[in-house]
Amino acid sequence: MDKSKLISIGTLSKLTGVHIKSLRYYDRLGILRPAYIDPLSGYRYYSFPQIHVVDAIQLCVDLGIPLKQFTDFVGEDGRQIHYGALLARGTELAGAKIRSIQERLQFLHQIEEEFDRGAALQESGGWIEADMPEKPCLAIPYGGKLGTLECYKGITHLFEQVEKLGLKPGYDLGMVMFCRGGERERYLFLALEAAGPLPPDIPGLLRLPGARYRFLRTEEDDIAAAPSHFPDLFARDYGQTVIQEESILEVSDTAAPTYEVRCSLPAESPG
Repeated sequence: MDKSKLISIGTLSKLTGVHIKSLRYYDRLGILRPAYIDPLSGYRYYSFPQIHVVDAIQLCVDLGIPLKQFTDFVGEDGRQIHYGALLARGTELAGAKIRSIQERLQFLHQIEEEFDRGAALQESGGWIEADMPEKPCLAIPYGGKLGTLECYKGITHLFEQVEKLGLKPGYDLGMVMFCRGGERERYLFLALEAAGPLPPDIPGLLRLPGARYRFLRTEEDDIAAAPSHFPDLFARDYGQTVIQEESILEVSDTAAPTYEVRCSLPAESPG
């Protein structure tokens, strides 16, 4: 073998900026075989064109493409590199990462909104009012309280159903109570994130009404206590929707949870 046309693994490392250990790892994966291995010394030698192979492997690393998939982008002889397919796959993965980051940012913004609402409640010394949009959710009938084992089992069931139906869970979860005349209907709910209209035949699909709500914070974990929280609203003749969720404060005490409870205002209530 004429080694004058080959370069050592150390030289390849210097020319590409890739550590020797990484080059040996690429060999073990079968994606960068040495052009020649000296039978006496065991030293690895590479051809100059293999510099481009290392560059392509690093592109996979930068794009987040698993290295075991690198063989999908090279010819059988290892000399041809399909950069178009490589970049297309990288673009696909990058887009998925961007969407995932955007979803996490949206989740963080929702928590920040809850912090802001909590601060406003604290500054008000009692309650505040705010408009809330309609939200689709998955729900099951539930007559108990929040924070109990039964409650957590119900929420777990909702998450399992959302996954089974191929839906995406939202941020909000808790209890909702619909008050119509003397009737009280109570449910555990888990909000859904939907890019478009949801099929109306989804089992357990329920919508939290969009309305103006009055918010307050309480340590009471029973949504049935809503009439005592909002006596003036329950004295009026209209159908109330009450929603209760565990509050997430900037500094939260997990041993002593607090709850945010809100009641819809009459439609004619001034803004």
